[in-house]
Amino acid sequence: MGIYRVKNIFNKKSNLQPILDWFSLKLRRYKKELYMSNDLLFTLTYMASISTANLTRDKIFTSISDKKEYCPSKYFNQIKELALNWHYDYANACEIISTKVTHDRLRELLNRLSNAIAAGEPDNEFLTKEWKLFKTKRKDEFERDLETTKEWSNAYTALLVSTSLVAIIILLSVILYNVGDPADTLYSTMVIVFFMAFLGVGLLFSSSPKDSKVHGLSVKSKEQVFIHKWIPLTLVLSTLAVIIFTIIPTFIGSPEFFIDIKGVGMILAGVIMIPVGIAANRDIDKINKRDESYTTFISSLGSIISGSGLTVPKALLKIDPKNLGELKDMSQELYKKLATGLDPTLCWERFVGETGSYLIYKFTNVFVDAVNFGGNAEVVGELVSSSNLELVLLRMKRERISKGFTSLVIPLHVAMVALLLFIGQILTIFSTIISSLFAQFDVTDSELSGLPTSMGSMNLGIFGGVPLDLLNQFVIIVIIILTIANILAIVAVKGGPMYLVIYYSIPIFILSGVLMIITPPLVKMAFSFNGALDSLAGGF
Repeated sequence: MGIYRVKNIFNKKSNLQPILDWFSLKLRRYKKELYMSNDLLFTLTYMASISTANLTRDKIFTSISDKKEYCPSKYFNQIKELALNWHYDYANACEIISTKVTHDRLRELLNRLSNAIAAGEPDNEFLTKEWKLFKTKRKDEFERDLETTKEWSNAYTALLVSTSLVAIIILLSVILYNVGDPADTLYSTMVIVFFMAFLGVGLLFSSSPKDSKVHGLSVKSKEQVFIHKWIPLTLVLSTLAVIIFTIIPTFIGSPEFFIDIKGVGMILAGVIMIPVGIAANRDIDKINKRDESYTTFISSLGSIISGSGLTVPKALLKIDPKNLGELKDMSQELYKKLATGLDPTLCWERFVGETGSYLIYKFTNVFVDAVNFGGNAEVVGELVSSSNLELVLLRMKRERISKGFTSLVIPLHVAMVALLLFIGQILTIFSTIISSLFAQFDVTDSELSGLPTSMGSMNLGIFGGVPLDLLNQFVIIVIIILTIANILAIVAVKGGPMYLVIYYSIPIFILSGVLMIITPPLVKMAFSFNGALDSLAGGF
């Protein structure tokens, strides 16, 4: 019976696999839907480009159906299946599939495509017109998302200040008004601060434009190879540093050192992230420069191929290297590989992978396929370069907003952390003084009225109800919550890969740790009550 039950347990676990697969599939589809607008631009650029080769409609739909990297390709594949295997005409097939599409822009595109086919409009004219139309719409949509992101970033800074002030006010209230259990109040406040901070982060992620900067290919840039190799170890060591040196000493106490060990944990976590963080920032900087240079690269390549009738390798040699910027060395490597007779598909895949760029990954296949089909290389180069330039310029606008937000959030974070530590240390000093005073002189509430006037007016009994350890726990946990939330908020506004979290964690963790080390001693130096205690002792 025991063995039978064990087998049942394993069978139940295996039965969970379809559920996990279903959730995984839903998650992948959701991620694809997030980038549907960008992929629609890539899809229209691809179809408009290959249509310059005067391909048949069957060939156009078959080609776009094979491009699995574009989210709309599955819908075009369904249209192709209806047309080729079930003998629907393309107009009816587009209309039928449009009813199954949830994305508004794609559904409208398929309806217009159905009408154009039914009306006999040439495919290349319709696709070029739709490409221009959608590019304008995408620009407007991106700019509106940027405005929304800008407004929410302003709201987040206000929410950050409000959250910190709420934490401070509740902390003071617990000290001043000894009502209820202080532990319940402060722990509940931690939960409230957590939800308020991450609500703001979630709103920033949801409102920001959906735009990826790095591809997910197996071949990556040098920086991405380094990042993916070391990021797991970096995250583990950083987390352990915070847990061992910051969180555990906060809850169980720490040995006496000449500096606060809790701050050391935060600094150590930031220092551990430096190699991967620097690589992440360098990778994004290079990708931005490569995306800018790609506009010139692909436009020049198309013009040379069309104007001179040269092959791609020889045309690559004709491009002025001074205009290629960050792509200079990569284009030369691509020329060498193509000139030696290697498989062009593998050469281009290697080129795309080593750039690390999402845009280059999406657009390079457009140019290569269109030229291979016999399309007009100059027109194709203009289509691709125009789409690429549009997205690069929109990213520059986003970068300007993110720089302003980052330059505001980091100083604001420093101010809020310093204020929390300042208030916490002040309350700790007063609580320590009053506790030691009561213990030394065995003072009771009835005897407080007999104190000297200068001390009796201080209502000393208000500091006796909250344990000092609880105060420290509250301050440290709130600081950690604000630290993580602010890092994620910066990445949400900036956009790009999530490994940028490592880069922005470096200054915020280190600054938080430094403040945790230097603020308490400075407060102790500034607020010393030794003279008052001596006079009080003399009175007794």
